[in-house]
Amino acid sequence: MEPDQSLTDGVRAAFLAEAATAARYTYFARVAEIEGRAEAARVFGELAESVACAAHGHLDVLRDLLGGDDPGTGRAFGDTHHNLAAAISGDLVEATDRYPGLAARAHLDGVADLASWLETLRTLKKTHVDRLEQALSELAEPRFAGNGAP
Repeated sequence: MEPDQSLTDGVRAAFLAEAATAARYTYFARVAEIEGRAEAARVFGELAESVACAAHGHLDVLRDLLGGDDPGTGRAFGDTHHNLAAAISGDLVEATDRYPGLAARAHLDGVADLASWLETLRTLKKTHVDRLEQALSELAEPRFAGNGAP
């Protein structure tokens, strides 16, 4: 029986929410560390790991049970080749569309510091694309069995 699309969409939304929560809790842990709040930093760090595990579980469900695509890009994912291709797709969109558009808007609104930050992120995403493309091309290279045979 094929799952209802609303179920797949719900799991995809749950993944995005858990992933965002994991990132927020990691940030909160760093802030607590900077403030010298070791116990709060520990709690946030542990919760970030727990929430990240839930997000990973949602990805497993999407991949294995629901036949869904990468929630971030809509591309197939699962093995390293597909994961690299999905990551390239996502970072390429961010480098060519999202961050340049946001930076242009920040310039128009007169928020130069924000525009500079967004332009830095655009450059970072371009670097990510280059690294991911290199990793993808290395997958195509023949690998040795490790026994000294060419």
